[in-house]
Amino acid sequence: MAEPEGVERPEQSDPSEHADRPGRSDDELFAELVAGFDEPVAESDRSWPEAEDVSDLTDLKPQARPRPAQIRPLPMVRAVPPVDPRAWTPEEDPDDEHYTPPEPPPLPQTQTPTKLALLALVVGIVLILLGGIGELPGMATFLGICAVGGAVATLVVRMNDPDPEDQDDDPNHGAVV
Repeated sequence: MAEPEGVERPEQSDPSEHADRPGRSDDELFAELVAGFDEPVAESDRSWPEAEDVSDLTDLKPQARPRPAQIRPLPMVRAVPPVDPRAWTPEEDPDDEHYTPPEPPPLPQTQTPTKLALLALVVGIVLILLGGIGELPGMATFLGICAVGGAVATLVVRMNDPDPEDQDDDPNHGAVV
């Protein structure tokens, strides 16, 4: 393995002789460790105490656990039938006040030009679809586009406030702080 640049491989020596030299820097120690990383370790050298050596593995066999003589049955639990949460309704509190909104006013009657514009919109879409699939000649598609355009223009022009007397005098339509 190639050595990194600028790192010299220190000579192999006894680790006990380095213990008396407190002046070694961390960089020197690290360089020594890196240099000796790939060196084979002798079988006689070990980094743990001799008391931790294991030669007799009989103590490591699994031991038999004592078992109880009789297995007691589990207690019986009464099952509760399933309940549908959507079927539950809360009890009504007689003292609870409920707000009942008033009936909404009836929808205004649709005026005749609006009805004709909606009819022209539907007929125009049908003419465009039938002209697109080839059931009608090309003039039908042109008439359909004109009908849809006229209907949309009529509906947009007729979008106004139904009662101009209900308008506020405030042009900002909001609260003044």
